[in-house]
Amino acid sequence: MARSKAKGARAGGGSDGVDAAFRLVERVTAIGATIGGLEMLRIASSYRDDGLNAWPITRTRLRGLTGSRGRIVDRAVRYPRVLGVAAVRALSGAALLLPRQGRAARAAALGGLVGSGAMLHLRSNFGNDGSDHFAVINFGSALIEKAFPHDPRAREAALAFIAAQSCLSYFVSGAVKLRSPVWRSGEALTGILRTKTYGDAALYRVFRDRPRLARAACWAVMLFEVTFPLVLIAPRPVATAILGGAVLFHVVNARFMGLNRFLWSFTGSYPAVAYFARGLRRDGAPTPVLVQSVTRALTAVSPRG
Repeated sequence: MARSKAKGARAGGGSDGVDAAFRLVERVTAIGATIGGLEMLRIASSYRDDGLNAWPITRTRLRGLTGSRGRIVDRAVRYPRVLGVAAVRALSGAALLLPRQGRAARAAALGGLVGSGAMLHLRSNFGNDGSDHFAVINFGSALIEKAFPHDPRAREAALAFIAAQSCLSYFVSGAVKLRSPVWRSGEALTGILRTKTYGDAALYRVFRDRPRLARAACWAVMLFEVTFPLVLIAPRPVATAILGGAVLFHVVNARFMGLNRFLWSFTGSYPAVAYFARGLRRDGAPTPVLVQSVTRALTAVSPRG
């Protein structure tokens, strides 16, 4: 009976391993999206036509938004209607945080998050960063997965895309830093911390007066980022340490650099990473269908001795 139940869950897109991973991806990422929507409502006055994010000005950055083709967008995102888009984002994110949501309800909330995210990106790209981009990846992949409830390969492919993007983003970020003499010398950290946007006066003084500590911190960040993909093949203690260190890294960034949404967008990808990490899979858990397919394909094309 247990075997037939598990088989039915996999076939019907029910409460199986992929669905459990996506629930965590959606909920963790939704925290950041909800915060972002509420923050936008908090600074609503800046989106007025005479505010910092005035639509008559920001729309000029894209030619398609200045002519007749931009009228539909104009109706949706001009002030004060843009606040409705922000409200949709906050409410959609909050909906994903409710317990016992079915796949249909989650798909509707994800549609609200993907749609509101697209509208807000057209409204203004000011302030958009890696956290916003990763939220698009997490929500978009989760929404696509809901369209294939009976296709385990498609559902695992959507989850694998998130895991691959997570590993790739860390590796590329670390590799780029390693090429920079400013990062290798440790000057990058003090340079960031002394800025008003991302800085912290107290922490800046700590690293300013201790250049060796600043250099060690920079190298720790770079090595952590380039080795993050090892989480997929590392044994359980190492994989757990990598993900735990990654969470701590983003918590520190949120505290001292104000990158609060990075915490939720990037850690929101960790359930997908853990699903494909060899050392973090539960004892006796079946090999992901996608991994089985790739293994069979490689076996089929490999030369036979």
